Amino acid sequence: MAQPAEGPSTGTIFRVVFTAAAAALLLYSLYRVRSVLLLVFVAAFLAVGLDPAVAWLERKGLKRGLAVAVIFLTLVLSIVGFIAAVVPPLVEQVANFATNLPEYIDDLANRNERIAEYVRDNDIADRLRDSVEQAPTQIGGSLGTVAGVAGSVLGKIFNGLTVIVLTIYFSLSLRRAREGSLRLVPKTRRKRVQELADPVLEKIGSYIAGNVAVSIIAGVVSFIFFIIAGIPYPIALALWVAIADLIPLVGATLGMIPAVIVAFFMGWPLGVATLVFFLIYQQIENYVIVPRVMTKAIDISPAAVLLAALIGGSLLGFVGALIALPFAAAVKLLAQEVVLPRMEAT
Repeated sequence: MAQPAEGPSTGTIFRVVFTAAAAALLLYSLYRVRSVLLLVFVAAFLAVGLDPAVAWLERKGLKRGLAVAVIFLTLVLSIVGFIAAVVPPLVEQVANFATNLPEYIDDLANRNERIAEYVRDNDIADRLRDSVEQAPTQIGGSLGTVAGVAGSVLGKIFNGLTVIVLTIYFSLSLRRAREGSLRLVPKTRRKRVQELADPVLEKIGSYIAGNVAVSIIAGVVSFIFFIIAGIPYPIALALWVAIADLIPLVGATLGMIPAVIVAFFMGWPLGVATLVFFLIYQQIENYVIVPRVMTKAIDISPAAVLLAALIGGSLLGFVGALIALPFAAAVKLLAQEVVLPRMEAT
């Protein structure tokens, strides 16, 4: 008579349960700190991307710490200069627009009988005038809303400062971190891993450089349009377009908003023309400029650039859009250096 099969021992069951519980706890912990991990990831990505610029300054004779300081001081001064140039006039024009909004509605109504009838029947101009006059009181009475908005803004600023500080630390210690990571690889494979890893890291730097080039093109083209259209503050607005264009997914939209608002202050036709210009330029940038620039920067085809950007942004949002092109370049490099030689050898 066959003996019944023995089940797993108590020790085996305990190890399986303990391993599963530890894995679940680890995943839950990572989920809880996902926002912090995102900041760390973005900072590390930027540090790797800025490393070619740091290395270039080192070759010019600067120590690594001073080279990192020069790069970030330049970025900070650029941002401060931009804020000083664009914020005061923009705030002034927003206030003027809010004050003159009832008159704008009256002028629009005088040009169209249907609009005039709707404005008269609903007393739109007087309502707008009362809303503008009562705005300070309403804002002062909504302390909870104001505090919530202020807290959200401060949170974003804190996150930005955290990324900047982490990027500085990562940039300073990037070389040691790279050497320490290689020590985790078996000595027999260390050289080959380094041969594959260095080009991948270089692709990230090339991607950052390509992204900067695309942003410069956006700023220059926008500046030319602002000059031709007669939009005020063309330098400040073009700088904002270039800076915002560095942000994946939402950068193009953020870049055009101030310019469109200022253009509408100058007149409805100019505002519509500016909006149309940005909508057309964004399509040209997405389907012509970015594929061509990134093809030269990271050596992947224009079709792969478009597919990687679309897939990365759809799957992982901001992070996906940030890493999609370097990831695609890394996959191509690994395929050429590892997969294809093995296929040819079989």
